[in-house]
Amino acid sequence: MLLLGYGQVTPFQKSVLDSLQANQFNLSVAFAFNTSQDGTSSVTTGTDIGMMYATKRSNYEIVESAYKNRLDDFSASDRLFAMLTCALNSHDFDGKTIVEKRLYPEPFILFSRDANRALNSRWQFGIDAVYAFKPTHIIRIKLGAGLLYEKENWQMVKHEQVPYLDTFPPATQDYIFNTVGIGKDGSLLRDNIRANVYANFVCTFTKNISMNAFFDVQMPFIPPYHNLPQVSVFPVVTKLYPRVTMNMELTMNIWGKLSFVTAFSLQNDKGQIPLYVPDFVYSLNEGLQLTF
Repeated sequence: MLLLGYGQVTPFQKSVLDSLQANQFNLSVAFAFNTSQDGTSSVTTGTDIGMMYATKRSNYEIVESAYKNRLDDFSASDRLFAMLTCALNSHDFDGKTIVEKRLYPEPFILFSRDANRALNSRWQFGIDAVYAFKPTHIIRIKLGAGLLYEKENWQMVKHEQVPYLDTFPPATQDYIFNTVGIGKDGSLLRDNIRANVYANFVCTFTKNISMNAFFDVQMPFIPPYHNLPQVSVFPVVTKLYPRVTMNMELTMNIWGKLSFVTAFSLQNDKGQIPLYVPDFVYSLNEGLQLTF
């Protein structure tokens, strides 16, 4: 038996500045599910949520995406991404005229976890200086640059292997827990400061077809392996490798508030701490979006 459904939301295709009203609220929601029986049972769910609240001078946006296996406590497919962004003093609105600012601050908070990449949690707290080019009928462009503080929790020992840590000799346990700093649950805490540079393109090709493209580069100031023992178990990386992220969404309106969405994302990061996770990942999804 196989039942499959998929939902996807995109960032709002055009800035609310195109039709801004004070205290305007926008919401976009999608839900996905997958259930199968092929020797083993599987039930997975996914959610995508986008919310934006506009005031007379600022925009506040929350984006969330999650995927969870409901039958297992742990699954390599489990992941979560949530981000709060505040475009402060990005425009002036007196009730009649909208004046867009070209330069403004944009603080943000990001939380993510990804079991496939052995990432239990990643918190980022940062602020960018954003330059917004004068929009045209077809395209809006924003460029941002700033700094962020990053706090990560990596799963150094696979979940299914954690119980075996108690069987190791005391000397080995002392090395793992005290020298390397791995916790009893197999996790390792790391932090870093990164420079952040991004570009966001919002294109409206026709009344019913639009695209949102986001490119981001995060460069660490210190190598991810700093202060770890210089042994073969942890090959010390002395180079500073950027984390490169790209997200693109093509939206085609079908009827009213219902749209068909094709989304592509990729990330390349040589700063992964566990040795058994991939540096490069990508995904291609298609689904339906309902905007309120």
